[in-house]
Amino acid sequence: MRTTTVFFFLCLALLLTACGNEPPQEQGQQSVDSPDITKISNEKLISQQPSNKAKDILSDYEEITAIKSVNTKDSLFIAVEVEHHERFTMSQLEKKYKKEMKKHFKDMKIEFSTDKKIVLELEKLEQKIHHNDISKKEMEKKFKQIAKLAKEQT
Repeated sequence: MRTTTVFFFLCLALLLTACGNEPPQEQGQQSVDSPDITKISNEKLISQQPSNKAKDILSDYEEITAIKSVNTKDSLFIAVEVEHHERFTMSQLEKKYKKEMKKHFKDMKIEFSTDKKIVLELEKLEQKIHHNDISKKEMEKKFKQIAKLAKEQT
């Protein structure tokens, strides 16, 4: 009787520890493997192909957790979030990313930011473009406002 009880509890403990193999993630926490990327396209506005290409290029960097990007016909605005412990080397990372983007988009003016406010503003603009809730003129106006906001905070 005693051996069956011990055997039962041993099997139960083994089963419970095997099922809890992965640490729980907090709500809103993202996987380290894949950054938050939303590819956008809208045929009526300016093609967002350069933005999507920039997202693909930057998604290869492990320290980036989110990438937001919008472009006009001659400018590209990219905002990224990096892992918290990487913030100590933020200036070097920003230079590296900007250099990489200039290499791939030689004919465009590159605006780059790691500011959370800019990430949020670009996310709103991306959503409006994706849902076709904005005109070309409004998009360019909002783009300029975000660029101005980025320069003020720097």
